[in-house]
Amino acid sequence: MRYNKPVLAVHGGAGDWRKRDSERALSEIKKALEIGFEQFKTGTSIEAVVEAIAYMEDSGVFDAGVGSVKNLKGEVEMDAGIMHGNTMSVGAVASTRAKNPIKEALKVMKLTKHVLLVGERGDLTLKELIGSSTISGDTVGAVALDKDGNLVAGTSTGGISGKLPGRVGDSPIPGAGYYATERVAVSSTGIGEIILKILPAKEVDILVSMGVRLEDAIRSVVNKITDRFGTDNVGLIGVDYRGFVSAHYNTKGMARGVKDQQTLRAFIFEGEL
Repeated sequence: MRYNKPVLAVHGGAGDWRKRDSERALSEIKKALEIGFEQFKTGTSIEAVVEAIAYMEDSGVFDAGVGSVKNLKGEVEMDAGIMHGNTMSVGAVASTRAKNPIKEALKVMKLTKHVLLVGERGDLTLKELIGSSTISGDTVGAVALDKDGNLVAGTSTGGISGKLPGRVGDSPIPGAGYYATERVAVSSTGIGEIILKILPAKEVDILVSMGVRLEDAIRSVVNKITDRFGTDNVGLIGVDYRGFVSAHYNTKGMARGVKDQQTLRAFIFEGEL
């Protein structure tokens, strides 16, 4: 039986939010939820996810869109991906400089036969290769379920500060930065090089397909990453086909929120979606 009440959840990245303007981020999370949820009146989960993420890209508060960090050459290269779980349709872009990468990813999904399109990158000098940074950056993402049971996940990022030109993280890769099936939709945030090795969004779907509750599945995958790679590297949000929403992270905080027809809840630190 399908859940017939729409629900939208978003995140603005997992990290050390104690050193940032968490109050403004919380406000922007709430606005993104309102704007995305409004799309359910005339659209589907696809529009809800895209518009919520596009708002966060434009806000300048998160490491995505306007707020993206720069690579070693001082350039902005952004990644984004979106997936419709019921049809297994996927679209993604990497190393793009488009204003709204999530909308470019949607074009790839709707207008092409491809999954991932990658932008241009320049040649690297030996000095740049040696001096590459591994500082983690934030990400924005959204997951949604509409009244018709469409499950959609999307993620967008500016990458990590000081990255090599052409570096692609987890955000545009299905199963890593995002994943959706007819059972669940998941969006990831954290250190891309770790997320790419574990494919946490896909692992959540596998556990849910085995009968594990969404909350337990997400917590289990985050704990698995923590056991292997330590803390301060990952956060996940997800929604399942029944409309249950959950989030878990191993960082100091994660900007996140959820909205349905009755309530809107948003948190940076403690709090359950």
